[in-house]
Amino acid sequence: MIWFILFIAVALATSIFMMVKQKKSTKEIMLFSTIVLLGFADWISIFLERKFNPNHWIASFIDWISL
Repeated sequence: MIWFILFIAVALATSIFMMVKQKKSTKEIMLFSTIVLLGFADWISIFLERKFNPNHWIASFIDWISL
């Protein structure tokens, strides 16, 4: 579990660094980060055997940033 969390943290940091270096828009970086973190929360809910459905949260976030 620790290796999974470290992998996600390193992959997210690397991805954000590369997106900033490529001068992507702030909305795109926020959307990517949110989807990755919701996916991470979904995996943690699987490990903890709890129900988590991020579909509504993703749709609300996309509407909120008007992408």
